Amino acid sequence: MKDFVENYENLSDIELISFIKNGRYECLQILVNRYVPTVDYYCSKYGLQNDRDDILQEATFSLYSSINSFDSLKSSFSTYANIVIKRVIFSYLKRSSRKKDIPEELLESFDISTVTDFNNPEKIFLEKESLKTLTETIKLELSKFEFEVLNLYLIGLSYSDIAERLKISEKSVDNALARIRKKLK
Repeated sequence: MKDFVENYENLSDIELISFIKNGRYECLQILVNRYVPTVDYYCSKYGLQNDRDDILQEATFSLYSSINSFDSLKSSFSTYANIVIKRVIFSYLKRSSRKKDIPEELLESFDISTVTDFNNPEKIFLEKESLKTLTETIKLELSKFEFEVLNLYLIGLSYSDIAERLKISEKSVDNALARIRKKLK
């Protein structure tokens, strides 16, 4: 493998991609190694050093997956790879911040209650009452707008979907969720 790396590391990205497409998957590691500094740069820029290995793994998979869709007539591979890596980072940031600072019991929509034991009416009643009490407590802490934003967020809508549904900006959604996190701590 060492001889292979020495023989192929001076190849261009396009040449490596050609080899990868023809089944020389060892070239993928050489290609990925070229973009590790880019991953490191973005991890550092966004404070994700602790998550670097996970992000590098996702970036490697994304780079490999994107080799077939790469069009050398539209851009250089380095530009393309930077875009792919940025998307991986932003996707990772979005996923990691989505559930951050929200208590576990709030990660379920208020309209849906899961009942574990359908054979015990007393338990069903107590769980529904507990959910109702929690919901009412949260309603008291939050404004009507914040409660609506939280409900939409908890059913899995993205910031842009919430903004579109409520006819507000994504920044307003972000600000509302920041206030909600602060109030519910």
